[in-house]
Amino acid sequence: MTTMRSICATLSAVLMAAALLTGLPGTASAQATARTLNYQILMGEDPIGSEQVRIEPQGDRTKVTVTATTRVKVLFINFRYDHKREEMWKGGALESMTATTDDDGTPHEIEMARDAGGYRLTVDGKTQQASAGVLPLTLWTPEVLKHRELLSVIDAAPYKVAARKLGAETVEAGGKTQEAAHHRIEGDVERDLWYAADGTLLKTRFKRSGYDITYILK
Repeated sequence: MTTMRSICATLSAVLMAAALLTGLPGTASAQATARTLNYQILMGEDPIGSEQVRIEPQGDRTKVTVTATTRVKVLFINFRYDHKREEMWKGGALESMTATTDDDGTPHEIEMARDAGGYRLTVDGKTQQASAGVLPLTLWTPEVLKHRELLSVIDAAPYKVAARKLGAETVEAGGKTQEAAHHRIEGDVERDLWYAADGTLLKTRFKRSGYDITYILK
C-alpha cells in the first residue's frame, strides 16, 4: 500500500509539473491553451505603466504578443513609451520577431527572421545579418538567460551579457506569495529577474536614469 501511494504521489507530481509548463515555448504540449500575463510597471513605488504578454500555442509553434505603455512625469518633464512586438517560436528557438516602438517621440521598427546564416535583421529600414546565437531582450521567457548576445527590442542595439542564478526567493506576484528563482543578467545591460518553477516571469527590476524600474505580475 505504501509503495502504491508513493507511486501515485510521484505520478501526480509529474502531471502537475507538465500542466505548469503548458503553453511555454520549448515544451512538448501542442494542445496548450493561450495565456495572458499582465504586469504593472513601477518607478520606485509609483505606477507608471503596464505590459501585457499574450502566449498563444499554434501547433508546433508559439506566437507571443507583447504590448507595453509607460507615462512618466519627472519635475516638468513628461516621458512616454509605447511598444508592441510579435514573436514566433518553435520549441525554444525564436523564428521571427517584429517590433514597433514610440520611444518618447522617436519611432523604431525591427524585423527579425531566421535564415540559413542566422537572422536577417532589418532595423529602421536598414538590413544586416545577426548571428544564430543572438536573442532579443525578451524577458518573459527564461530562454533569455541562455544567450550571451542580446539585442534591444527598441532599436536592436547589441549587448554582450552573462547570466547567473542568485538563488531561491519568495516574491509577491500574481496576487500571492510565490517561490521564485532569482537570476541576474550583467554586462552591457543589467536586469534582475524572478521566474516561477514553470518559467513564468514573476518580476523584473533594473535601473533607469537612477530610478528603480520594476515589472510585477498582477
